[in-house]
Amino acid sequence: MQKKEFNNFRNKNLNIFKQIVEQSPNSIVITNLDGNIEYVNSMFTETTGYSLKEVINQNPRILNAGIQPREYYAEMWKTIKNGKTWQGEFYNKKKNGEIYLEAVKISPIKNKGGENTHYLGIKTDVTKLKENEERLKSFINIVPDIICYKDGQGRWLLANEADLKLFCLTEVDYFGKTDAELADFTSDIYKEAFLTCMITDEKAWKSKTISHVEETIPTIEGSERIYDVFKIPSFYPNGERKGLAVIGRDITELKRNEKMLLKLKQKAEESNLLKTEFINNMSHEIRTPLNGILGFSSLLNRPNLTDENRKYYTKIIQKSGNQLLRIIDDILEISRLGTKQEKIYEKKVCLNEIFSDLFSIFELKAKEKGLKLKIKTELSQKESTILTDETKLIKIISNLLGNALKFTNKGFIEFGYKLITDPKPAVIEIYVKDTGIGIKPENHKTIFKRFVQEEKQISKKAGGLGLGLSIVKENLELLGGKIRIESDKGKGATFFITIPYKPVNQESIKNSTENNSKKIVKTKNKYTVLIVEDEETNYLYINTFLNYYELNLTILHAKHGQEAVEICKKNQEIDLVLMDLKMPVMTGFEATKLIKKFRPNLKIIAQTAYSTKEEKEQAFAAGCDDFISKPISEEDLNRMIDKHLIIKQ
Repeated sequence: MQKKEFNNFRNKNLNIFKQIVEQSPNSIVITNLDGNIEYVNSMFTETTGYSLKEVINQNPRILNAGIQPREYYAEMWKTIKNGKTWQGEFYNKKKNGEIYLEAVKISPIKNKGGENTHYLGIKTDVTKLKENEERLKSFINIVPDIICYKDGQGRWLLANEADLKLFCLTEVDYFGKTDAELADFTSDIYKEAFLTCMITDEKAWKSKTISHVEETIPTIEGSERIYDVFKIPSFYPNGERKGLAVIGRDITELKRNEKMLLKLKQKAEESNLLKTEFINNMSHEIRTPLNGILGFSSLLNRPNLTDENRKYYTKIIQKSGNQLLRIIDDILEISRLGTKQEKIYEKKVCLNEIFSDLFSIFELKAKEKGLKLKIKTELSQKESTILTDETKLIKIISNLLGNALKFTNKGFIEFGYKLITDPKPAVIEIYVKDTGIGIKPENHKTIFKRFVQEEKQISKKAGGLGLGLSIVKENLELLGGKIRIESDKGKGATFFITIPYKPVNQESIKNSTENNSKKIVKTKNKYTVLIVEDEETNYLYINTFLNYYELNLTILHAKHGQEAVEICKKNQEIDLVLMDLKMPVMTGFEATKLIKKFRPNLKIIAQTAYSTKEEKEQAFAAGCDDFISKPISEEDLNRMIDKHLIIKQ
């Protein structure tokens, strides 16, 4: 080839090479041996914002974001100066200050003598790729199921935290290692599990379809967990193995529950306690929450699942789990009651505290259904302290309140108690009243039998096994009590239960009265206090304090000013009024003015959350005798009673 033709050929190839470099999707940088830039392509300019003119003879450190240590760059220089290629990642900064991540490959350019003359850097912006990887890791780490992805040779490429924790690999660099290799990095108890995984992996590869197996995996604590595992193989177009996705769900508790339910079913059939209808109903009630748990758990594995949907599915799973737990608890209890294994453990119990706690628990549930929950107690703190089985009493009242909530869609639910002394022996009568669907009179006795539900269609909608009232009745009989109902269809229901009244403080009350008589002079044996308060919680709060007070108090309740006026007109025994000022129908100011007209000597204490000077003056102008600000402390309330209700010697 002649020299001219050779030059033409060389120039032509150089032009082709230049076009290839300029059109490359990667940033290309050529520097001299000192690292000063001699050439950058168009992608470099597009990525960094710097033109060739701006970076020529500049060192690439102008891109340095200052995130990585000097030692990182020193290792890079050491590698390329020795004539070797270096690969890694740089956190760099664009001209506009934006930080980005690059995957970089730097190779030395050598002359014919093998000496380095320049350095060639090929760089790819992997910022978005890295962000997507982090998002993927975050997502799979949220999932409680174990997730792992292996390549065609069985080497681990990706695993979530649940998987790593299961095999105690959280501190191990698992990337690129096989199951056999990872078995050497963790406890010996996992060796057999890893071997089993390798065998089931191979079966999935050979089947070329999704494999479904149950694998039992030991834990470092000494127990075993059962996993429902799906293995999904993928292949290259030529048929070679590409990768294997492994997803496993912990079904240990589910398996245990299944075994427990099977034992219960067998025991029930052997003792002839359950009938066909109950078995069918139990199956339906258990499978319904299980369907929610399994169904929505599988939905959590779907790609591109939004956070909103994930939270919604999780809430359904939790709700279904709680529903299943309640069903199991009822079944276990009815079995113990039927085999006479239940015993009574009496101890000192305060009825007022139990009712206060139950009100706090069920008030929120009632509000969620748009219902009003009311409470009424009759005895003082000392009088309401009795001997009984606290656990069973709480369970009895809770079951009745739960039933009232289940079958009441509008109106109110009220519960309370009173002491009945005639005829003797004295008993505590507890009631739960609702404005729900009611019960036909002919069914008043049968509803307390096991597995009986009045109307199947309504019961299917509300759920349950028909055990609630039978549990109440049988527990109540252990306490020496009885239950009855007053109800008609569509007119609500009131359940009455009685338990023996076994007061703890008879002597202490007597002694307390004798001691107090030396310190104070009471105008009568029992005082009556009217609490005027529209908020049920505030009323309960004040009522609780008054029950702790040493005097024998009868507590009345009015929900607005007009009701307070009517009560004061009808009841001349009222000694003190605690008057809320801000109420519907009629304010406390208006009510006080009216009451003072016909009961001028009745002591009225204003109680309100507003304690400005103007409001105090307005309260006194209306006729109030004193003023107490919310939140009301027990000390302040006692001081008011001492001041206005009793006369000291």
